[in-house]
Amino acid sequence: MNKLTYSFVLMGCCFISACANYAPLATIPARQMETQKLTLGAVQSKIKEGTSSAEVVEVMGSPNIVTSNPDGTETWVYDKFSTESEIAGGYQSAVAVRSTRTFIVTLKFNKNHRVTNVAYRQTSY
Repeated sequence: MNKLTYSFVLMGCCFISACANYAPLATIPARQMETQKLTLGAVQSKIKEGTSSAEVVEVMGSPNIVTSNPDGTETWVYDKFSTESEIAGGYQSAVAVRSTRTFIVTLKFNKNHRVTNVAYRQTSY
C-alpha cells in the first residue's frame, strides 16, 4: 500500500469514527422546544415570588420532578443537561472538544400554587 492510499484509508477511518462518536441523539421535538425555554435569563426575569404555577409552566415548560409535601405545598425541579461537541482539524490531525453544561432550578410553591422560593445553580465544564 503506498503512502497516499494509506493516508486516505486512515482519514476515512477517522471520519467514520468521529461521526459514530459524535452523532446527535434523536429528541422529541416538543420536549426539545420546552427545554430551550429553560434559561437563566428567563428564570431571573420572569419567575419571581408570587408567580403562579400556570405562569411558571408557560415560561419554563413542565418540570422534571414534582414533590408534594404533607402541608399542601409543592417543590418543582427543572434539570437541564447539555453536551456540545466540536471536531476541528486539518490534514494531519483532528481535535475533539466537548463541553458540558448543567442548569438546575428549584421552585417552592405555597398551598395557593404561588412561588415562595426560587433557587438555581448553573455549571459549565
